[in-house]
Amino acid sequence: MITKKLTELLQDFPHHLTGNSDMNIDGIAYHSDRVKSNHLFIALDGFTTSGKKFMDAAIKRGAIAVASDSVTLLKKIKHKYNNKITTIHIPSPRKFLASVANRFYDFPASKLTLIGITGTDGKTTTSYMIKSIIEAAHKKTGLLGTIKYYDGQSYLPAPNTTPESLDFIAFLHNLVKHKIKHCISEVSSHALALDRVYGIDFRIAVFTNLSKDHLDFHKNTKNYRSAKLKLFQNLSSSAVAILNNDDPFTAQIIKHTNARCVLYSIKNPSEVTTHIDYYTKDGIKTKIYDKSCKQPLEIRLAIIGYHNIYNMLAAITTASVLKINRAQIKKGLERMSGVPGRLQRIKTKKGFDIYIDYAHTEKALSNAINSLKQITPGRVIVVFGCGGNRDCLKRPRMGKCATTLGDYVIITSDNPRNENPIAIINDIQKGLKKNNYEVIVDRKTAIRKAIMIARPDDSVLIAGKGHEDYQIIGNKKIYFSDYACAYNAVMLR
Repeated sequence: MITKKLTELLQDFPHHLTGNSDMNIDGIAYHSDRVKSNHLFIALDGFTTSGKKFMDAAIKRGAIAVASDSVTLLKKIKHKYNNKITTIHIPSPRKFLASVANRFYDFPASKLTLIGITGTDGKTTTSYMIKSIIEAAHKKTGLLGTIKYYDGQSYLPAPNTTPESLDFIAFLHNLVKHKIKHCISEVSSHALALDRVYGIDFRIAVFTNLSKDHLDFHKNTKNYRSAKLKLFQNLSSSAVAILNNDDPFTAQIIKHTNARCVLYSIKNPSEVTTHIDYYTKDGIKTKIYDKSCKQPLEIRLAIIGYHNIYNMLAAITTASVLKINRAQIKKGLERMSGVPGRLQRIKTKKGFDIYIDYAHTEKALSNAINSLKQITPGRVIVVFGCGGNRDCLKRPRMGKCATTLGDYVIITSDNPRNENPIAIINDIQKGLKKNNYEVIVDRKTAIRKAIMIARPDDSVLIAGKGHEDYQIIGNKKIYFSDYACAYNAVMLR
């Protein structure tokens, strides 16, 4: 068990403390139901409620010190508990949480190589590629991302793409304890805006690309870009930024980071570039050109998608910075058969294939459809919807994209949450320019219809949910898997 003095945890962070500062703290929590005896409880404001409402519950469960940005609330706590509870007023609870977590766990990021990946699309695939390469080099690595977390021994559920700072730092501490030297983390724009990675020492930061997304949260493109930029602004001069030189946002990153920048590209001169030899439904053959090597590296990647070539280049550049040899890079990439829910292929005996993809932005949907058009002699049939309580401005753009690029489109429900699915579909239809679509609100019926009308040489793209095995309707999360639904539909055909 870890125990730290409260005074030690509070070092170098602005605060006003009332009560005993010399007490031992045996743990930190921001959820009241995780509080145990001798814990410090930090009240965070969430999306639907606030930790301030649960301060009494935390104290009853054993919290001996509480922290908040509300002077009024802390005064009430002080009075209610007759000065027996230490109160700490701080200006920024989320930054405070990250700061005390780092001190509690002795700054674990400094004891391993932490790789952060950010961008609108490609984070998950890039992280899986890097993981496979590092493991081909006979090294264990942790993984934090959209699909699962991996602690070097087992896979764990992923409640968020990037966990809260306390959970993130505790995860890194566990890796250090088990002598794991690497960790790969997807870093979402939400995490950056909410200071979930504040004060965490990334040795390498990877940028994939930038387009519009999450405007329901960030409100505008400027805020979204600023959030992404924070990862690179906070890098030290000894860190490395690995950047997509074909994306215009890279120029902004270079301007605002102290890290050494290493560029990869398909189109522009860079440290790592490529030539595509061929592209089929079974994968891609490319030659990789690295300025540090005289001969190109030939890779046969069993994953389709032009956009995945960028993800591969990001992974290769990362591996090169880590000084992993070329044979291990090749082995790590070529043994990959794909990533769950990322153009995940279901082969059928009917002459057509089905692809499950997480695409939930206009750019990602465009990438998925165009990738399939390159390998599909027949039609590309698209099934997609848009999530409820999320950016509604992208809905007509995604509708236009699907019907412009796809041959036939079935618009359906995704995760409607607390919105009416028909209202979401009406928003999608505002962007439609062609009459090559139909609406089937029930997702299971829509998927079955797409598979029933597919002919030999067609491809069916089921987009939006990818690896998810649930559908959120109202406040309920019910089991639903695009992969399982499509597989069963093929069996019934």
